[in-house]
Amino acid sequence: MIRSLRAHGAYAPSCAPIAGTAALFLAAGALSAQEPGVRAYLEPEEVEIGEAFQLVVEVTGVAEVESIIVPPIFPFPDLPEDGSLPFSTEVETPAPGESGGTVVVSYSYIAAGAGSVDVGPVLVTADGRSLETGMLTLVVNEPASVSVQARVEPAEVRLWDEFSVIVEVAGVETLLEQPVLSDLGGFAMRTGGGRVRGSARFEFIATERGTHEIGRVSVTVGETIHESEPLTLVVNDEPPAVTAHAAFNTEEAWVGGEFVLVVEVVGARELEEDPVLPDIPGVAERVRASSPGGWGLGGYGGASRFVAGAEYRFRALAPGEFEIGPIRIRAAGRTVQTDPVSLTIRDGPADPVLSSDDLLVTAEADRHQVYVGEPVVVSYRILSRDSFGHGWSVRRVTVSVPAQEGFREQEPGPSGGDRGGERVSVDGRHYDAAVTSRKAFVALQPGRMVIDPGEVALLVHERPAHAPFGSPFDMNPAERTAEWIGTWTPVAFATDPLAIEVLPLPGEGRPDSFRGRVGRLEVAAWVDRTDAAVGDTVTFLVELSGESHSGDMSELEIALPGGFEVLGPEVSRPDSRGGGGSGAPGGLLAAYRLVALAEGSYRIPAIEVSWYEVATGSYGTSRSGSFDLTVGARREGAGK
Repeated sequence: MIRSLRAHGAYAPSCAPIAGTAALFLAAGALSAQEPGVRAYLEPEEVEIGEAFQLVVEVTGVAEVESIIVPPIFPFPDLPEDGSLPFSTEVETPAPGESGGTVVVSYSYIAAGAGSVDVGPVLVTADGRSLETGMLTLVVNEPASVSVQARVEPAEVRLWDEFSVIVEVAGVETLLEQPVLSDLGGFAMRTGGGRVRGSARFEFIATERGTHEIGRVSVTVGETIHESEPLTLVVNDEPPAVTAHAAFNTEEAWVGGEFVLVVEVVGARELEEDPVLPDIPGVAERVRASSPGGWGLGGYGGASRFVAGAEYRFRALAPGEFEIGPIRIRAAGRTVQTDPVSLTIRDGPADPVLSSDDLLVTAEADRHQVYVGEPVVVSYRILSRDSFGHGWSVRRVTVSVPAQEGFREQEPGPSGGDRGGERVSVDGRHYDAAVTSRKAFVALQPGRMVIDPGEVALLVHERPAHAPFGSPFDMNPAERTAEWIGTWTPVAFATDPLAIEVLPLPGEGRPDSFRGRVGRLEVAAWVDRTDAAVGDTVTFLVELSGESHSGDMSELEIALPGGFEVLGPEVSRPDSRGGGGSGAPGGLLAAYRLVALAEGSYRIPAIEVSWYEVATGSYGTSRSGSFDLTVGARREGAGK
């Protein structure tokens, strides 16, 4: 029996309908009734291993073919059990006055084993009726003559050079099995290759000097294994071809912007030491450098070669000409150097990098009317218009806001729902919006106030207009790497001023302990012990939580008793309770360490805080508990 049949094309699930997705309609309107028919045949009926053949299914006298199901002629684990997409389909509509139409579907396969196999029946559903073909027989013969020719090109190379093992099989139309080579891992590394009909190519890089036996290459055709003559590779003692290259990612940069220097060595797996770059004080400063090392394989001179290198990012400080080189590099036991490279640093781009339609910066206040002591939370947002589709993006955004007269800036607290990637519309244009920075400004005095414009500085990163793969293979490889990096151009925006109306707090009902806090506030306190000895430490904790907008605990009136050395407080934010998006900084926890100095009885009185709640228009007060402490005599052997 035949070992296997391989489909020449895509596969579909078991019992796949014709064309894989939908039925075939032969005419727009209904056709007159006619007895449908179906037949199947093989073209040709006799083949050799590796040759293609087709299973053709012809359906006649129908208006619609719902499905064609190929029987299970794939009884092998590496192939679908049955069904495949048709290799080709022909539809013949009926001529005027004739009834019914014809559908011809062809499935293409490759014969993979000698013998014969029964094919069929093919099941067809057409015009709502089930049709069935007869059985077919395919005969597959062993090839009359098979020979394997293999060679190494070139047969002698230097260390880290590329070579190929080329295999050609005569007497077989298509190779069904990958040729098998011995393991070359001791002296070479595989980089690519594959089969093309009756031949195959294996690509390697030589990694060890000496004369190496590759051995014979074997190819399996049907049940027979065929071998080539043995092969040998010579990796000579000549030093590897190593070249050094350098390139900037751009020809021009702008003061405040960034540029990258790429240093690469072709023909080496790694750099033996860091390249030494000259300093250019006052012109540019180094921002970041990648660790020199191996970057794998790259195309150079039409071949794959090892490439190692590093990248150095600079920030432009002043206009002028920036030149680096030659750079000396140690790699693969040799010292090589790059050609000098240079770029021009300008004060700024001659034309705007982007139009105002592409990039906007906004400042939005969460409210425009507040009470004294209540914060205004300002969200500074970047609005970009289809940046991805046009090859640019925004990087390194910083927001600077001058000191605001009549306001105190503090941490805004948890965002409570700021969203990135939001779509907004401005003047009929759609933008992607992201919250870049949030700042809270606490109003200190009543009246009509203004939050001055903030400055938003950013870098616009522009990707290359074309892919480096379109560049010549013999170009400077560092240039090809640098092309992927793109360019960074600094851009600064000033936001609009924000008018804020600040209302005075009412005097009626104001508690004596009120110190200007707006928003509900809770105070709690704990001690870790109430009985101690001289020299012991009592930990006293005070927590503020809620919606108040006081940024610290300095206004708390805490009366700690005498007889203790007070250490602290150590203030932290244990969680983000309270605040939400209202500008509150969240909970505060103060830890005091009280070291007992003298025996006696002491009291830590209750702590009282008051606030004004905007929602209710009233004042409120919270009090902690009080604590009585007893300090006894120093314990024997205890130190202070």
